[in-house]
Amino acid sequence: ESLINGIYHEKQRLALCAVHALNNLFQRHVFSSSALDDIAYGLTPQATFSFNPHKSVWGIGNYDVNVVEKALDTVGCSLKWL
Repeated sequence: ESLINGIYHEKQRLALCAVHALNNLFQRHVFSSSALDDIAYGLTPQATFSFNPHKSVWGIGNYDVNVVEKALDTVGCSLKWL
């Protein structure tokens, strides 16, 4: 994470696009990969730890939009589908 001309920016790593996009949106560190993992597991509680349809099986992120939508909900924001 860094400040570029006063703008908070997290550099992309692995497939954690959702983590970085959310934190960049809020201009501070709000979400971690473990927080989004917890959300993904909460969306599909019957999923095993090796497979969850809302995230990568390799544990590198690649969260789907359902995780992003729920993450926004946890901080009182919402997603508008167009």
